[in-house]
Amino acid sequence: MSGILYLVATPIGNLGDMTYRAAEVLNAVDKIACEDTRHSRILLEKLGVKCPLVSYHKHNEQSCAAALVDNLLSGESIAVISDAGTPCISDPGARLVCLARENGIDIRIIPGANAAVSAVALCGIDGGFTFVGFLPPKKKERESLLASIKGSPFHTVFYVSPHDIARDVADLYAALGDRPIYVVRELTKIYESVTQSTLAAFDCDGARGEYVLVVAPSAAPVLEGTPETALRALLDAGAAPKDAIKAVAKEFGLEKN
Repeated sequence: MSGILYLVATPIGNLGDMTYRAAEVLNAVDKIACEDTRHSRILLEKLGVKCPLVSYHKHNEQSCAAALVDNLLSGESIAVISDAGTPCISDPGARLVCLARENGIDIRIIPGANAAVSAVALCGIDGGFTFVGFLPPKKKERESLLASIKGSPFHTVFYVSPHDIARDVADLYAALGDRPIYVVRELTKIYESVTQSTLAAFDCDGARGEYVLVVAPSAAPVLEGTPETALRALLDAGAAPKDAIKAVAKEFGLEKN
């Protein structure tokens, strides 16, 4: 009989946010797969966990996932943790989950802290949001991604490290134009803060700590003038052609074709 794969959320800053259930699971499994064993050992020592650790990160994810699945199939139970927050959310784990599912292994989530959800709650956003996480490192990929969300009607959540924030904010401004943003920094830590700014006005000098940027959607253009000018306004705002045609047809009482 195969073991169980546990996805265990860990604190994103304050160690007091560890759940009782998460601590119980980490004390009970046969192995713990973590991004940085030195970093995770601080938390695990505080919890009194003496379980063997396996280094599992983005650079060895493919080979390590296969080895961990072999361990699971032999009957071992394994917990996956990230440096902070929930595994698989902008952190390693997804490849292992897919491989474990293909092999019929029982997978369970031990929920807890998540920076994106915490930031959205602090900002007081009413309605849905789009989660992106970290922008792709390659220019072509990030341009394509930003173009795809330009016309989204929802707030968009990005993770940004301090050494990338100047570049990322500049790229967001170039792709999306100037928009209101919430800048959420150092969640659950001593210097936690939430400030409002815009992509053009935000000062990146002296950036420290981990950031979550919550970017407002583009303002919907006013559909006025002729159907042709209204359609152009929607397309320029980033709307998909199919959606733009549907909106203009409805506004002007026209057939879509």
